[in-house]
Amino acid sequence: MNQEQVILGLVGDVLVDREDPPEVFSRVQPVLDATDVLFANLEGPYTDDPHMPPSAPAQVLPAARNLDVYAQCGFDVVTMANNHIVDGGHAAMLDTRARLNEQGVATCGAGRDLAEARAPAIVEAGGVKIAFLGYASIFPSGYEARSAVPGIAPMRAHNLFRDAYDNYHAPGCAPRVKTVPFEEDVANLREDIANARARADLVIATFHWGDFMKPFHLTDHEVRTARFCIDEGADLVVGHHHHVLRGMEWYAGKPILYGLGHFVFDLRMELPPDLLRMVGGSGEDPSFYGVAPREGWPLLPLHAESRMTLMAWASVEAGSVAGIGFVPCMLRPDGLVHPVSPSSPEGKEVVAYVRKACDIQQLNASVAPAEIELGGCPTVQVVPA
Repeated sequence: MNQEQVILGLVGDVLVDREDPPEVFSRVQPVLDATDVLFANLEGPYTDDPHMPPSAPAQVLPAARNLDVYAQCGFDVVTMANNHIVDGGHAAMLDTRARLNEQGVATCGAGRDLAEARAPAIVEAGGVKIAFLGYASIFPSGYEARSAVPGIAPMRAHNLFRDAYDNYHAPGCAPRVKTVPFEEDVANLREDIANARARADLVIATFHWGDFMKPFHLTDHEVRTARFCIDEGADLVVGHHHHVLRGMEWYAGKPILYGLGHFVFDLRMELPPDLLRMVGGSGEDPSFYGVAPREGWPLLPLHAESRMTLMAWASVEAGSVAGIGFVPCMLRPDGLVHPVSPSSPEGKEVVAYVRKACDIQQLNASVAPAEIELGGCPTVQVVPA
């Protein structure tokens, strides 16, 4: 590895809720240790004193003692802009944020008011200043921060519905959905990227977004927003929330990672009957991607494809992103995440899944072997197609 090179490690949703928190990363720890900056989406507050907001359909609330694992295992920055971070109330969210900061983990995407939620987390490695911005498009009403109200930084859009077919009557058929962004959120995003660019060498915009009920699917909101960020000066865009992996692309010479899935996800959650009715599916149905019990997977009540995950890497040289790729990983029934070789059967499965995601969405990307090894694990690279 060149001395000038900085390696960013990027994972999706993390949720740790167990008696021995560090064990969940134990198999992949050498890979995490091989990065210079390690990022994740913190999916929920860590508290022993929750106060459920009225709009929360279900709570994701690990015990407070689990939070220390992130500093212990080497995470440098997390975004808190997601659909569960206010599940325990504003005080729990802000306490989680304060505890992370005290332990040296930088945070973005949430704060005591909108200005604080929009502020970047800035970290430095190898002489490179890197600004992370965090936003959520998926969240219950009222979780968004306002001028004098705590919460998350929003990136919202209105849904507009069109008939399924042009010039064809089809009552009852599912409509096509087109999104129109909130003008104030777009203006804030543009301003935030410009401000971060003035303070840092590299700007990374991260988003909690997308439709997790469909595999391989990208909404127009995701593609439009990601490319807008690049056009406005961001160097890299990272998405999460889908639980199953999404594709990657190079746009205008800059990388977009649309969905990193979840990396670890101890979902100890009793699903209320009204929520199960809302998601409308069963774990016995292989076409159902929602939350429902899966036999043999007590900590991961999600589709079998959600057991595939990855740690993405981005190499930074001369202040810009020179390359991207990933270490394929697999989750086990005990919740532990394991790195797997790209040449192994499980590794080939993860690589093929990402390739398919890129192909289905016609993204400008191809997966190829990489020279970079992390923690003794071979990786693949994602290059322009």
